Amino acid sequence: IPLLFDPAFKVSRITDMTRITDMTKILTIIMLLLGICAYAQKSELSITKFKNPLNQYRPMPLWHLNGPLTKEGIEKQITEAKTLSGFGGVAVLPVSPRSQFNTGLPTPGMTPAYLSQEYFDRYADILKISKKQGTEVILYDDVDYPSGTAGGKLQREFPQYTRKTMAKKEFITSGNRHISKVCPDTTSPLMAVSAMNTSTLKVLDLKAYMKGPKLEWDAPEGEWRVMFFLCKMNTNPLVDYMQPEAVDKLMEMTYAEYDKRFSKYFGNVITKTFFDDVGFVHQEETWTPAITAIFEKKYNKNPALYYPALYYDIGPETESARVAFYDIRAELMAEGYVKKVSEWAAKRNMKSMGHPPENYSPNSVVAHGDVLKYYRHVQIPLLDAIFFYGRGLNGFKQVSSAADLGDKPIVGAELCGAFPANMDSLTLYRVVMESMVRGVNFVVPHGMWYNSDPAKVAIPPLISHDNPLIGGALPNYNNYVARSCMMLQDGRRVSDIALLSPITSVEAGSYINRDKTSGLPVANWVPENVNHHQLSDLLTNQVRRDFTFIHPEDLCNGKITANGSELRLNNTTNVQNYKVLIMPGGEVISAATLKAIKDYYDNGGKVIATASLPVKSAEFGQDKEVQRIVTEIFGVYPSKGLPQDIFRSNAKGGQFAFLKTATKESLNTLFDQMNLPADLRFDESTIPAHKIGYFNYIHKQKDKKDIYFLTNTTENTITSTINLRGAMKNLEYWNPHTGKVETISNVEQTKQPDGTFTTKVNVNIPAVSSLFIVGLQK
Repeated sequence: IPLLFDPAFKVSRITDMTRITDMTKILTIIMLLLGICAYAQKSELSITKFKNPLNQYRPMPLWHLNGPLTKEGIEKQITEAKTLSGFGGVAVLPVSPRSQFNTGLPTPGMTPAYLSQEYFDRYADILKISKKQGTEVILYDDVDYPSGTAGGKLQREFPQYTRKTMAKKEFITSGNRHISKVCPDTTSPLMAVSAMNTSTLKVLDLKAYMKGPKLEWDAPEGEWRVMFFLCKMNTNPLVDYMQPEAVDKLMEMTYAEYDKRFSKYFGNVITKTFFDDVGFVHQEETWTPAITAIFEKKYNKNPALYYPALYYDIGPETESARVAFYDIRAELMAEGYVKKVSEWAAKRNMKSMGHPPENYSPNSVVAHGDVLKYYRHVQIPLLDAIFFYGRGLNGFKQVSSAADLGDKPIVGAELCGAFPANMDSLTLYRVVMESMVRGVNFVVPHGMWYNSDPAKVAIPPLISHDNPLIGGALPNYNNYVARSCMMLQDGRRVSDIALLSPITSVEAGSYINRDKTSGLPVANWVPENVNHHQLSDLLTNQVRRDFTFIHPEDLCNGKITANGSELRLNNTTNVQNYKVLIMPGGEVISAATLKAIKDYYDNGGKVIATASLPVKSAEFGQDKEVQRIVTEIFGVYPSKGLPQDIFRSNAKGGQFAFLKTATKESLNTLFDQMNLPADLRFDESTIPAHKIGYFNYIHKQKDKKDIYFLTNTTENTITSTINLRGAMKNLEYWNPHTGKVETISNVEQTKQPDGTFTTKVNVNIPAVSSLFIVGLQK
C-alpha cells in the first residue's frame, strides 16, 4: 500500500503486463481493506446511531398554530422544540378559533389567514429556520381537521365538488292503480327509482316511467314500496374524496400553492405530507354518482334493482348487493383523494402520511370503506390513538397490517390527541409502546401549540417543554422513541398467523345508518359472530402471538400464495410466511377466497375457523358454491352455526379446526395440537398479575439480524425467561431507554423432539419500559 504514495512510483513506468497485474493485485488488496474498514465502521455506527439516533427517527409533533404568527415566535418555538424537547421537527397545523375540548371555552385560531400571502411568508420562516437547525417539516394539508376543505374555500367557490350523500325518499302504495307522483326532491340528481313488493320482495326499475320530475306508473297487484334514490349535493364542506376532478380542484387550492413557493424544500426540509381523518365517519350515507355507473359496468346488473338492499332485505341477493356497492365505495376512497395526494408527494421526493377516521375500529365500512384497501397508495400508513390510553388497541394491527401487505417500511402514529390535560409521562410511554409493539415505527405526538397557555389549547394535552407535567421527560422520551424507531423501521416482520379480514361479512350486514342506530360507539357495530377484534386481543395480549390481518382478495390475486403448509406474503422485502390461517366468524365470504382456502387446506395447510362458518357468497349467485366448499372442507353443512368444536385432517397433512368459542386456553391447545410452536414463548408463571398494561413483543429481521422488541406497560417489573424459536447466537440486550448495548450471558439452548432448537434468555424489564434482544440465527 505505501508503494502508491511513493514519489518514485510512476504510472508511466508500468509498461508490461506483469506490472499491470501487480497493480491490479495492489488495488484489490486496497479495496478489500477498505471494505473491511467500511464494514467495521458500519457495524460500529449501528451502535453509535442507536445511542445517538438520527433526526429522521425522532418524533415530530403536530404544531397547532393558534395565535398571531411572528418570525421571532416561530424561531423560538422551533428551536426549543429541538433543544429543549428533543423533537426532530414539526407537523405544521393551522387552526381556526373553536371551543376547547371538554370545557367548551373559546380558544383562538391562527393569524394571518390561512393561504394568504402573509401566511406563506410565515411558512417560509418556518422552513428557513428548520433548514438552518437541521430539523424537518411535515406539510399538513389543510386548516383544522378533517383534511379537504381548503379552509372553507372549496365550498364557497366550488360547492359542486363537496361531499355528496345518498338520500332515499319513499312512499308505500297498493297495486292495481295508477300512480302519479312528483319526485320529492327535484334539486338533487336522481340515481334510480325502484319499487319493491313488500311481500315477495320483487324489485322493479321505474326509471322508464319518469316523465320529467313526475312518476307515472300503473302499479301491479300487491303492496309496493316506491323509492327515489337521490344524490344530495354539498352536504358538507369537505371535498368529495371519491370524485377525481373534485380532488384536483382542491389540490389546486392547497398543495399547488405550496408547490409554487417551496419546491426547493421538498425532499430535504419538507419530507412528508399529512392528511387527517379522510373518510365519512358520522355520515355513513356518503355517496357519489359514479358508483351507479361502476356497479352496472362491473356486474352487468341494473343498479335500480339493487339499491333497495342498502336499506332493506331484498331476498337472497341482499348480501351480495351490499358487498358490491360498499366495495365500489371503498375502491373509490382508496383511488381518490388518498391516491392523488400520495402520488403528488412521491413525485416531489416526499412521503405521504395520513389516516381515515376510526382506523382502529372494527367496522371500517361506515367510516372510510375498507381499512386494508384504504392505505394502498399511502407511503406511510398512519393510525391515531385518541381520547385515552387503550382505546382502539385491538385495531392498531389493521393499520400496520395494511403497511405489511403493501411492503411499506414505515408505519406512523398520531398519538395522544384529546387525552386528559393532566396526562403524565407514564401514559406518554405506555401509549407509544403499545403502538410500536403493534407495528408503528414513526411517531407524531398531538401535540405542540403556538400559544401554550392551557386556556388557549383547544385540544389537550400540551406535549412540549412548556408543560410542567411532562416537559422534563421529553428529551429522554424522544431519544427512547428515536432509538426504537430506528430499530423497527425497514426489514421484515416475523408473523406466523394470518387473520382473515371479515370485510365481506361486515359489508353484507351493513345498511345505511345501521351503525348510527345501533346504540354503540361509532363504527363499532358488526354482524353477529364477527370477532376479528376479539381475536386480535386474544392473540396479542393473552396468547401472546403476533399476527397479520390479511385481505380476502389477496388470497386470489397472487399477493398471498400457498406453499405447502404455509401461506407466503409475496413482498420484495417484508416477506411473511404464515403457518396457519385463522378465519373470524361471519356469514359471508367470497367464493373465490374460500376456494383458495380449500386449495391451501387440501395441500397441507392449517386453517382455524371461529364462531361461525360462512353460508353466503360475497359474489352474486354463488351461495350454493360457498355451501358446497364449506361442506367439503368441514364435513358438515354450515346452517347458522355449529353446536360443537371440530378437528379434521387430510392425507397431505392439512388440518382444519372449528372453535365455537375461541379462548386463550382453546387457542393454545389447538396450536399445540397443530404443532405450531411459538416464535417467542413466555413463562406465563413469572408474569405477575396487573391492573393496567400488557407484556408483548414484536419480532423483526433486518441486516441479517433477529430483533425482538419486548414491551412491559404494566405497573410491575417483569423478571422472566423467554424461549426464542431456533438456535440463536451473539445475543445482546439493546436498551432503548439508555442506548446501552451489552452481551447476554447464560444463554441456554435446548433441542426439541422434532430436531429444532429453542434458546432460553432471561429478561428483567421494569414497569413501563421495554427492551430489544438482538442476535443471529445459527
